[in-house]
Amino acid sequence: MNNDSSRGIWVGVVVVVLIAALGLWWYSSRSVDTSMTTDTTATTTVATTTGSTSTGTTGTAAIIPVTKSANDVVSIVAGLSGVSQFNSIFHSTGIAATITPQTGGKYTIFVPTNGAISQLPAGTISKLTAAELKRLVQYHVISGRAIDTTAQVAGQIQALSGDALNFNYGTNKIPMVNSAIIIAQYNGSNGTVYLIDNVLLPPTKSNI
Repeated sequence: MNNDSSRGIWVGVVVVVLIAALGLWWYSSRSVDTSMTTDTTATTTVATTTGSTSTGTTGTAAIIPVTKSANDVVSIVAGLSGVSQFNSIFHSTGIAATITPQTGGKYTIFVPTNGAISQLPAGTISKLTAAELKRLVQYHVISGRAIDTTAQVAGQIQALSGDALNFNYGTNKIPMVNSAIIIAQYNGSNGTVYLIDNVLLPPTKSNI
């Protein structure tokens, strides 16, 4: 009887130990599964957020730096760095002298950088006649209006030369005039000056 009782006790102990071991194994398995699920969810959330941010920035309008000045537009052009070549022909053709605060009108002037002019094929400007050079400068000027290119979605406006300037938006809504990208804007007492990265070449006139 004593042997049977001892054997029964040992069997009971073994059963309890097995049950406890199975319980610990089950609990550990659940913890691992939960941890893996949490990590997967976090990774998915980060990927989705990154994708949304990227998509959200696509097509955002470009920010054009704007400087306000008490000076007139001719003085602003003269004070800009890196535009000495345009400023030179702006004055030598006599166009600058016609744009004064005393006229009471508003003007818009597009000023190509020296880098933009240097990218032109050799002789593009030096081979122009006096009349052609004057027309080139006039094509960079709008008389009677201070144009806000950020509000000028698309369309044409007549330049001082009598030719049409085309306004549109490029990649990421960058404002453009013809094929030139607008780099910076300067608001003066009698109009607006825009720094551009390309020379505005007037359309070829037909001989017919």
